[in-house]
Amino acid sequence: MGVAFGVVVPTWGAFGDPTRIRRLILEAEALGFASVWVGDHLLLPDYATQLSPANWYEAVSCCLVGLGWTSRIRFGTDVLVAPYRDPRLLAKMAATADRLSGGRLTLGLGTGFLEGELRALGVDPAERGPITDEVLQVMRALFESSGPVGFEGRHFAFDAVHFEPKPVQAPLPLWVGGNGRRGQRRAALLGDGWHPLFPTPEAYAEGRAAILGLRAERGLGSTFAFSYSCPETRLVDDPRAIPKGTGYAGLEGLPPDYAYAPPPPVAPDGRPLFMGTADQLAQDLEGFVAVGVEHFVLRFWAGNPAAGVEDSIDQMRRFAAEVAPRFARGLAPGRETTQGSGPSV
Repeated sequence: MGVAFGVVVPTWGAFGDPTRIRRLILEAEALGFASVWVGDHLLLPDYATQLSPANWYEAVSCCLVGLGWTSRIRFGTDVLVAPYRDPRLLAKMAATADRLSGGRLTLGLGTGFLEGELRALGVDPAERGPITDEVLQVMRALFESSGPVGFEGRHFAFDAVHFEPKPVQAPLPLWVGGNGRRGQRRAALLGDGWHPLFPTPEAYAEGRAAILGLRAERGLGSTFAFSYSCPETRLVDDPRAIPKGTGYAGLEGLPPDYAYAPPPPVAPDGRPLFMGTADQLAQDLEGFVAVGVEHFVLRFWAGNPAAGVEDSIDQMRRFAAEVAPRFARGLAPGRETTQGSGPSV
C-alpha cells in the first residue's frame, strides 16, 4: 500500500519570517515530501498567546505563494477554520490557485476551537458546526455545478449564479478535520477525506469504519482520503534522548477551548508515538497504516519551536533518508482511495 508523507511548515513565532518559511517549503520539495501544510489563526485573543505568539501568517496566502515558489509539491491547510471565511470567496480563491498550480491544492477544513478568536471574527462559537456544514455545502455546490447554482441556508444564501473557472481537480479535495462523531459524519457526507488530529490507532480505526459505513449507506463513491495530522515527530539515535512532556503538558490554567486537543498517543511503554529511533518511527507508522491511514502530516518542530529552522530541516532530512524509503511509492496526494493508493515522501 502506498503511503504519503507531508510536513507542517510553521508560519508563526520564530518561524514567522518570509525567508525561513520559503526555505522550509523549498527544502520539503527538494527532499521529496508529498505535501506542505500550514495552520490557521487570524486574530489571537490575549489568553491564547500563552501558547503561541500572535504573528501567524494567513494560511491560504501561504499556500498561494508557496505554490508559486514550487513546481511539484502539494499544499494543504491543517486545518482552515471554515467559519472564518465566506465560502464563495474561498471557493473562488481555491479554484484559481488550483488552476494556476496545475491541481496541487488540498483544503483541510474544520470548525475551529478558539472561542475568543471566533467571537472576534463575528462567529457564535455555538454555531461553528452548522456554519462549517454550510461552508462545505456551498463550496461543493459551486465546484460541482454545470450551470447556474444558488443556495439557501441559515448562514449563507444567494440566488443562482455562474461559478467559473472550476478547479483542475474534480473534485478539489476537501479534507475535514475533527476527531469526534460529528466531525466524522461531516467528513463522510460533505468531504473528500478525513484529517483528524493525532487519534490513537484504535480511535482511528473506529472513525474510519464509521465514515465508510455512512458513505456506504448513502451510496457515496469509493474515492475518499484517510489522512492523519501527527503530533511532534522526532528522530533520535538514543531512545533515552526522547523529550518528555509533549502536547500541552506543564502549561497550567489553559481555558476550556484547548480541551479539543487530545493527548498525543503513546506506546505501551509510555514512549510518545512518532518520537524515537528510525525503527521505532517506522513501527509507529506501520501501526497506523494497518488501520487505514494513507497520508501522514508530520510535525518536526512542535515540542521545541525555539530550536529553529536548522533543527527542523535536520529532522526532515533524517526522516526522508532513514524512514520514508521503507514505505512504498504511489500517486500524488489528494488522489487517495479507500483501497490505499497514495505517495511516499
